[in-house]
Amino acid sequence: MAGAELSSVCAIPFMQYTYYCLVWHCLSPASVMALYLTNYRESIDFIESNLGFLPATIIFIGFAVFLYVCWRVHLIFARRTLTEDTTAGRMGALAFLVVAMMTAEGWYLPQTSVADLWNDVISYVNQTQEYSIGHDERFDSLMIDNRTTLAAKAPGTVIIVIGESASRNYMKAYTPDFPYEDTPWLSQKLASQDPGFLKFDNVYSSWSQTVPVLQRALTEQSQYNGKEFFDSASIVDVAKKSGYETWWFSNQGRYGQYDSAITLVAKTADHADWTDDSYNFSDKYDESLMQYLTQLDPTKNNFVVLHIMGSHIYYNNRYPEQFNQFKTEDGESTVSSMPSYANSILYTDYVLSQVFDYAQKNLNLQAMVYFSDHGENLEISHNPDVFSFDMVRIPMWIYLSPAYQQALPGHTRAMRQHQSRYFTNDMLYDTICGLLNAPSSRYNPEQDFASQTYGFTRQDLTTMLGQHRLTEDPDGLPETLPQP
Repeated sequence: MAGAELSSVCAIPFMQYTYYCLVWHCLSPASVMALYLTNYRESIDFIESNLGFLPATIIFIGFAVFLYVCWRVHLIFARRTLTEDTTAGRMGALAFLVVAMMTAEGWYLPQTSVADLWNDVISYVNQTQEYSIGHDERFDSLMIDNRTTLAAKAPGTVIIVIGESASRNYMKAYTPDFPYEDTPWLSQKLASQDPGFLKFDNVYSSWSQTVPVLQRALTEQSQYNGKEFFDSASIVDVAKKSGYETWWFSNQGRYGQYDSAITLVAKTADHADWTDDSYNFSDKYDESLMQYLTQLDPTKNNFVVLHIMGSHIYYNNRYPEQFNQFKTEDGESTVSSMPSYANSILYTDYVLSQVFDYAQKNLNLQAMVYFSDHGENLEISHNPDVFSFDMVRIPMWIYLSPAYQQALPGHTRAMRQHQSRYFTNDMLYDTICGLLNAPSSRYNPEQDFASQTYGFTRQDLTTMLGQHRLTEDPDGLPETLPQP
C-alpha cells in the first residue's frame, strides 16, 4: 500500500471529523457549495471566519503531520517486504483503507458522504447553467403592457442596491439601543418624516449565503412557489419589458470558475460591469461604483442594480480609514469585532447617501430600493451549519419620489401599510414587478410587498429554505396588519 494512496483516501474523513469537532455539524452541501462557487480569496476568508486563524493553522499543521506519518508507515511496510511476510500488516492497512472509504462514501456514517455532497454540488451547478439556454424563450413569453408601467407614468431612473452581510440588529436606524451611530444618513432621512422614505422592520433573508439568496431574490423562484431558477424570469427581464435600459454594476467578483446564478442574471442586462472583472473579490471600496452612474443618460428610463461589498468579512477591509470611527476599549477595531462591523455599516450608509444624492440630482430618480442578501453573526459570520436568526435578519428600505407617489398612489399606500409586516427577500422579484407596475403571467401579487393583496403573515413565512419558521425567532417584533 502506497502512503500517498492511504493519505489521500483518509483525507476525506479527516476533514469531516475535524469540521464536526469544530462546529458540531457535518459538512453540508451548502458549505461545500460556498467553497466551490467562489474564488480562493473568499474561500480562505470562509475557512478563517468559521474556524479562526489559529485553529485553521493547527488543523493544517496536524494534517501535514498526518501525511508524514502515512508516508513513514509506507516506508516501514516497504522495508518489511524485503525481509518477512507482511500479509497481516497488509491486511490491517487494507482494512483501514476500507473503513476510510466507507466513511467517505457515507456507508457507515451517512451524513459524512463527501461523494454525495459533491454530486449535489455538481448537479446544482449543471442545472444553474441551464438558465442561459432557455433565457430567450422565457424572455419572449414575458408579456408586459409597457404603456401602463412606471416607466410610462413617471419616466426616470430606478435603482436597486444589493447589500452584503448587513444585519439590522447592528444598525442604529433599526435597533435604537445599538451603541454605535452607524446609520446617520438613514436615521436623518427617517427623522425628517419624508413620506417617500419607507423603512421595513421585519424583513428576513431566505438563506444565509449570497448565491442561494440572490438566485431567488432576483427571479421568480421563491421558498413558496416551487419554481426552479433555470425556468424563471428575472427583475432584469421585467425591467427591459417595462421600457427600461438595464444596467448592472458590481463591486463583487464573478465568484468561481462557473457563472453563478447572480452572474447569469447580471449578464442579461443591457450593460454589465464589475470593478474587478475577474473571478476574484474586489479589494476596491464601494465608492468605486459611483463612476459607473455617470454612464447613464438622464433623459432615458434607467433600471440600475448595484451590488456592493458592504460588510463582507473581514469587516475592516470594507471601509477607508476616515470611516474607522468606532473603537474597542483598547482603541482598536479588530478585523471581526463589533466596532469594525459598525464602521462597515457606517460606510455603507455613506455610499447609499452618495448614490441617492447623485441619482436625485442627475438621473431623475423615481425609486430606490436597498436590501441585504443576508445578515451576520459577529462571532461565526453566516455559516448555515451553525444557524442563528441574526444571520437572516436584514434591513430593507424603499424611496419613492413625489412623482412616483402621484403616479401610483395605490402602490405607495400599500408599501406604507406594510412597514411592520413580515417579508422574506425571495419575494423581491414580485415586489419589483409591483414597484414597476408591471404585472404579467410571471407575477404573483400575493408575494408583492407593493400590493394591497400581499398575502403573507409571520405565521406563513420561513427562512433557510423552509427549515425554520419566522415564528421561531425569539426577537420577532409585533406585526401590524392593515385594516380592511
